Amino acid sequence: MGRGRRGWLLPRRRTGARGRSGEGLLWAVAAVVVLATVLFMGPVAGRAQAHSSSFSDVSEVIPAHDAIEYLTRSQVIAGFGDGTFGPEKTLTRGQATKVLVLWQELPLAADGPAFSDVDAVYRSYVGTAAKEGWITGYPDGYFRAYTSLSRQQMAIIMVRAMGWETQAQSLSSGEIGEILGAFTDAIRVADVARPYVAMAVQKGLFGGTNGRFNPGDNITRAQFSLVVFRAELSIRSVVTQVRSASDYPDKTRLVLDLSQAPGKVTASVSTDGKLNIDYADGAMGGVFTQGVASPEIRSVTVRQQSYSPKAVRIVVDMARFKNFRVMSLAPSEDKGYRIVVDVFRRTDGPPGDGPPLIVVDPGHGGSDSGAVGVAGTLEKNVNLAIGLLLADDLRTAGVGIIMTRNDDSFPSLQDRADIANAAQASLFVAVHNNAVGTAGDPEAARGTETYYWGTSDQYSVQGQLLAQAIQRNLLEALNSVDRGSHTANFAVLRCTDMPAALAEVGFLTNAEEEAKLITTEYQRAAAQGIAEGILEYLNWSTTAYTTE
Repeated sequence: MGRGRRGWLLPRRRTGARGRSGEGLLWAVAAVVVLATVLFMGPVAGRAQAHSSSFSDVSEVIPAHDAIEYLTRSQVIAGFGDGTFGPEKTLTRGQATKVLVLWQELPLAADGPAFSDVDAVYRSYVGTAAKEGWITGYPDGYFRAYTSLSRQQMAIIMVRAMGWETQAQSLSSGEIGEILGAFTDAIRVADVARPYVAMAVQKGLFGGTNGRFNPGDNITRAQFSLVVFRAELSIRSVVTQVRSASDYPDKTRLVLDLSQAPGKVTASVSTDGKLNIDYADGAMGGVFTQGVASPEIRSVTVRQQSYSPKAVRIVVDMARFKNFRVMSLAPSEDKGYRIVVDVFRRTDGPPGDGPPLIVVDPGHGGSDSGAVGVAGTLEKNVNLAIGLLLADDLRTAGVGIIMTRNDDSFPSLQDRADIANAAQASLFVAVHNNAVGTAGDPEAARGTETYYWGTSDQYSVQGQLLAQAIQRNLLEALNSVDRGSHTANFAVLRCTDMPAALAEVGFLTNAEEEAKLITTEYQRAAAQGIAEGILEYLNWSTTAYTTE
């Protein structure tokens, strides 16, 4: 194979850029806006694109649009049978109670307090909320489920539902007065509601209109949705800012700042080269997209992936790259929780887009059967079966694939090398199986070995690293006898311009190994072992990890 020429040697991945400390660099910054009125999200530089509206009477430009979409997709609140939502309709006490119980995903209590005027539509929800201490009835013992809910009543219920009541009651009169002093009609807030309204305002659940709080006004379905969604965002991990930098010598770094710790973070690469990062316990209104001026990343998009369970998806549209890593980081160096994505620069191959390109070469084929097993198994067929499974495994990992053959054809040895060289592939991996000549002992010869180009004096260093990684992973996958990694002057290793390895999975002339090699299970294990070796060499991983 190639011998250190034409700059194809792949550098090992570094854990950080030279001359940098953490994330101390100039960032291209854009804030992710979930709702322009969410007070706790801080300064913003743009706005998320809204979901297209699900209701004919909910415009995409109204402040509550994303809240309505989020809550209806979460099946917390619903529209009407005629396709409308009724955003300006007032909400009743029963409706609000039911929505809050559904939002908090509380199991319905069978032994909650009962009110004589609550019918079967709301009885279990009202009983559950009353048992939790969120709501109470009127002095006459009635609940009045079909009476409209005022804004200050809503503030009381929300503070209780969020578990903030003790905190609200601990506010001093001076603190309450200072918070409510922002509203010209603060005097209209009932004495019993003042600490609750102050707490709800302080937490960002409520704002005002033209300097007024309007405490006695009936709350509309749109306003209610907005308040509940703000509460939802306060307990979920929200992407608050996206930062990127491509002036590292070996990578582009993408940082997504979060409002709080995310749940489990996972990553995968789709067949179109996009990196999908999902994190649990997250919330997002609308869809945010930001371009990234980088050779490795075109753009990043953030959207809600699922509503039950709650999960946010970050889609990184990747251009030309070698590998990547995804880290979930705890607060450090004056920075909060964040997901960091490093996409490493690719220096091999043509200047086109895409991930590393691997050439998979199932040995022999056509008129060249290769080795013949004790029971008559043809090596070319086993090689092809493993090669096709290997290609599938690599595609699933998001790596580009070229097959030298995917049927019973016979490209010449030079043809195989020419295919790889013409594509300027990143790696070349040949799949073979072994045999013992007439002078050897077929039953004694067994095990797995790999080859790379060279002699004892001169050899491909990168080919050796690739072969050793494949050998290690094949042995683990097959529990096979270790015959080691060796140099060889095979044509497909000698004539290729990129790191190359040739795997000899097992011996067809050994009856026990032949019996294994003809099974789909063993072929699949062999393919997986070779794939893991290739991915190990590339430092390729779709597993996010957490650093405390």
